[in-house]
Amino acid sequence: MNNGFESYQLILLSKEYLRELYNWNIAEKHYEQFTCRPLRSKKSYDEYVNKMMDSINSIKEKTYILVKKDNNGIPLGKIELFDYNPRNHSAEFGYYLPKHNRNKGLGSIILEQFISISFADSDYNLNKLYATTASNNIPSIKLLEKYKFRLDGKLREHYWINESKYDQCVYSILKSELIENHA
Repeated sequence: MNNGFESYQLILLSKEYLRELYNWNIAEKHYEQFTCRPLRSKKSYDEYVNKMMDSINSIKEKTYILVKKDNNGIPLGKIELFDYNPRNHSAEFGYYLPKHNRNKGLGSIILEQFISISFADSDYNLNKLYATTASNNIPSIKLLEKYKFRLDGKLREHYWINESKYDQCVYSILKSELIENHA
């Protein structure tokens, strides 16, 4: 697809972007809606930098930042590849846009570029990418389905958000499906 996305690019996370990403974490009021993992208290900036530097230096995970080419490299969102499994040639990913950058089409830009980059990355030789989301996260579900991710299954009542229970939806796309979709 070419929808004006060429003015944006995904770049690998580097230390210069950590302050902005940390600020996103501090400002986010509804973080519990974006993960089913245990919530931890906010880290200090130094703790955050140490954790993220470990991530930057790891082959098992990669974090990309979306920037607009003519905007001095200001980060607009991020997408992370993690839980890489070399035996199964698979990896999970998650994306995040700060509130002020939501509903602008940036999720499509991030996901489209990320899919291409990830399947082309010879360090991983991926066959499958997968993501999870809460069943009430309709924007995320629509985004994944737009890019032909298929629902593999649900973990029932896996998200507890403000005393409400939601299923966790597991979506994936195979490299062969990506080729079929672009044929």
